[in-house]
Amino acid sequence: MEFPKWREENPVILEELIHKRFVSSENLVKQLCSFEGSPAVFCSSPPDDSQGGWEENSLCPKLVYSFQRKAGGERHSAGTLSVSLLCQGTHKAPEETELLVKDCLRDVILKPEGGNPCCFIWERTEAFAAGEEKSSMTDGREIRFDILEYPSQESTDPDPIIAAAGYLKGLYPECLVMGCDNLGDITEVTEQQPVVYCRLAALEKSEETNTVAWMDSKIAIHILSPSHEIRMKLAAGMANRMSLDGELILPDRSPMFLKGISVNYRADYLKEGQILFTGHYGLLRYRPEQRRLLQGKISYA
Repeated sequence: MEFPKWREENPVILEELIHKRFVSSENLVKQLCSFEGSPAVFCSSPPDDSQGGWEENSLCPKLVYSFQRKAGGERHSAGTLSVSLLCQGTHKAPEETELLVKDCLRDVILKPEGGNPCCFIWERTEAFAAGEEKSSMTDGREIRFDILEYPSQESTDPDPIIAAAGYLKGLYPECLVMGCDNLGDITEVTEQQPVVYCRLAALEKSEETNTVAWMDSKIAIHILSPSHEIRMKLAAGMANRMSLDGELILPDRSPMFLKGISVNYRADYLKEGQILFTGHYGLLRYRPEQRRLLQGKISYA
């Protein structure tokens, strides 16, 4: 089946990536009708029922999706994706198709061009019906997802997040580590290739001396994998190795001491992260002055 292709010269946006996920699912496409030779998946609003292009005069089942962004606090939903599954009364119940819609957005990271990587968490499903006669009645499901963004956490030198991400990549090179590895437009999180995200939860000054200001950075580590066993093993392995090493090296080659390492296996790995630790490092108030040789004379014996 030939799927519609988005124009190459335009930046890839989130709506296009969501559309691509839906129409790339062979099992989902089999459940939908077609419009002008393509699966009936539409953003915002579908074509009018009287418009030509509906194959075999079939208007359902079809998907209509839209999303709204919102400015929330740290780790709150960055928006809501709403997917309307429309089926006429003569078609089978939409429960099976609803499961296929959820599968398309489960364990996947979408990264629009110039935007942040996004994950989707199913929130709820509401059933509805419209129409009087059974033959014309429209049964449907309103499937709602929360959108979570994973923005870059890089700050300034010495950067604890860059150091933590590089440290974890060295421990587990088979994992995709955000900040070290470049994610594509669509990244499927698998058991063979988990994804790790380091997030700066808090930063505060703990103490100071005449020469050094000591900082405490609280860092959360998210381990994304469809397997609970793999998430648990990776979290335990990371925490044990961090406890044994005791420190990691910042980009400016100074040490960051690791303390307060805790693991919560029941934590929401998409929202909270399973590992939380404190990195203790110093900021030098004074740096050695770089002296330049203004004049020089070289003599040969």
